[in-house]
Amino acid sequence: MEVLITETKDYELLATLNKEVQELHYTLYPDVFKPYSQEDVTSFFKEVLNQNSTKAFVAYSDKEIAGYILLFLKELPENPFQYSQRFILIDQMLVCDSYRKKGIGKLLLEKADEVAQEAGLKIIRLNHWTLNNDARNFFGKNGFSYFNEHMYKNI
Repeated sequence: MEVLITETKDYELLATLNKEVQELHYTLYPDVFKPYSQEDVTSFFKEVLNQNSTKAFVAYSDKEIAGYILLFLKELPENPFQYSQRFILIDQMLVCDSYRKKGIGKLLLEKADEVAQEAGLKIIRLNHWTLNNDARNFFGKNGFSYFNEHMYKNI
């Protein structure tokens, strides 16, 4: 299996690939996430891919699309409580169902590592939703650890 990871600005392709991610989130948290809208998601990708702080990569396995990763370079200014921070944020990542457990996700994460190193950054962050156990297990196995946890209470 030959895998190629290539940078893309193809917002329509990313919007199509995002459908699986958005539908999973909507299924798990319908009070938080909207149903997938091709038009709205395409508009989102079109806007963010024009920003210098955004990079997207698509994974191809034997010339077939296998997944994608969306990265944001984040810069938080210093304030009275925290030092300034610069990091790569993995905003979205998908490995298509038929390509899971074949090393595609690991290669996408390695691309994020490469982007961070090229930018002189030492930190990559991400978040995942609590009920997404696949994400929890995958990211944990690939060196990510928790540093901040969010809680909520319905009233």
